[in-house]
Amino acid sequence: MKPSRRKFLAVTGSAAVTSVAGVGSASAAIPISNVPVPDNVSQMYPTMGTDAENPTATVFGNFKCPFTQDFVNNVLPDLAEKYVKPGKMNVRFRTISFDPYGRGTTHSTSEGFISSSDPTISSTALGIWEEDPEAYWKYFETMFADPLISGTVTPEKLESVMSKSGVDNVENIVAQVNNGKYDSLVKDSHEESVDLKIQHTPTFEIADSTFVGPKPDDLNDLLSFVQANLSGAETYLPKEDKKEDVKSGGGSSEGSASGETTITFDGSSAQGWANYEFTVSGEFKQTRTMKSSLEDGDSLDGSTASGGVGPWEDTYTYTGELTDLTLSQPIDVLRNDEPLDLEEFGANIESEKLDVKSASDTNETSKSNAKNALSGACAR
Repeated sequence: MKPSRRKFLAVTGSAAVTSVAGVGSASAAIPISNVPVPDNVSQMYPTMGTDAENPTATVFGNFKCPFTQDFVNNVLPDLAEKYVKPGKMNVRFRTISFDPYGRGTTHSTSEGFISSSDPTISSTALGIWEEDPEAYWKYFETMFADPLISGTVTPEKLESVMSKSGVDNVENIVAQVNNGKYDSLVKDSHEESVDLKIQHTPTFEIADSTFVGPKPDDLNDLLSFVQANLSGAETYLPKEDKKEDVKSGGGSSEGSASGETTITFDGSSAQGWANYEFTVSGEFKQTRTMKSSLEDGDSLDGSTASGGVGPWEDTYTYTGELTDLTLSQPIDVLRNDEPLDLEEFGANIESEKLDVKSASDTNETSKSNAKNALSGACAR
């Protein structure tokens, strides 16, 4: 049994469519199953590349989307040959599993992008990446072979694909998926796609610029697009490598009698998007766990932290005392895993109204940095 080179989650504490001609045919470039995988550090999402510190692009796709299949089979191999194999760029794969209008609406992430099985398929892929990253891209390649998987999909239904791809620890992967271990990472990808105003798969993103629906005929345009944006691409190191304690502006490091206290903002009962802000007398840091989905919009500023939650949790660890708490609407707040009585604490709850981002807001797609080839993309 091959040992896993990385445990990327071991840290403190993500529409009906029609097919197109050419789907499923293989490229003459490097097979996706043979792409290099960074082995010096772990990655939160499946990544092909020679080193984790390379500039990184992201493909947002869907395992049931025939246009993503066309891209994977007929565009991605050439891109990998020209940029990934020589070490010029890494490419991550993140799935869009929910309705792109889910964020900030009352149904939130309850509606699948193509089918209700999308989150399960995405979680299973993340489980494979964690347990056996060497086999991931073979599994990925197999999943996008003809025919695409269809119907209601469970982790158990994917066991045969995993076995065919040489994946180890299949039973453990299935158990972890069924236990919801990867749910927050699947939701993270959904939120990231909304922030980037992505509504179609596949969409290729680099340096916050997007190329929608790249087809084989668009390869030269895509390569030019990559070259034009490569210098601004980010490096996505593991969150545990990037995590740092943030010192506050007031209070001592001794904090409470127990040394550290955790506070969790649970948005599972939120109606729409719930914002929070709190202040402590000591020091604090963000804590990233499987159930604690912190994003770029969550911030630490001196002794105050702020952010927002949908159907997930944000967790922080701090010393000292909690001195002030403001919420945009009533949500569950846990202190050391015990419910905090908001009224007794004196929390400021700004409004009972929903903080809802409308579909029209999400529809304001930035066309200045996106090439739209919507005839070659899946959408709801």
